[in-house]
Amino acid sequence: MIITNVVFSVHLDCAIDLRRLCYRISNARYDPRTFPGLIWQHKTIGGNCLVFSNGVISCNGKATSIQEGRQRLRRYARRIQRLGYTVCLKDIKCLTVSASHTLSTALDLNLLVKERQIVYEPELFSAVNLKYDGINCCCFHSGKVVITGIKDHAQLDDAVYPVLIELELYTRKKE
Repeated sequence: MIITNVVFSVHLDCAIDLRRLCYRISNARYDPRTFPGLIWQHKTIGGNCLVFSNGVISCNGKATSIQEGRQRLRRYARRIQRLGYTVCLKDIKCLTVSASHTLSTALDLNLLVKERQIVYEPELFSAVNLKYDGINCCCFHSGKVVITGIKDHAQLDDAVYPVLIELELYTRKKE
């Protein structure tokens, strides 16, 4: 399984003047007519950071682990602190983690739908959606599985890995 995206948010416990911040940093966009937050893409930190005037920041982007996503959030907050804001990290949350996985062979969607009693409309969408314990698995015929809604490592062990093992039972055997 490969983690493809990690989204974290935190409240910095200070108000931020977004127009002033935008002039002081590079690779940032702020247009309050189209979006109320500042969009910041720091080259060395990576990912995207949304900064709002109430002090809430949200970071997302390709990360290899949940720890890397948390570290990225802290690095953005540290850059804001170095610009003179009194930053205190409160309520750090992992909003969601997305991952992808490739099964050993193609997936038999018809068998999966019949045994799990899932609604499958191939004319509308070519994948089957499995929901389990707040996690959504989008399963394609090719054997690709896109997993969203992961919040922490415990959910990986308790929900994601068992579902992936179960999906291996529905793969087509090579003839």
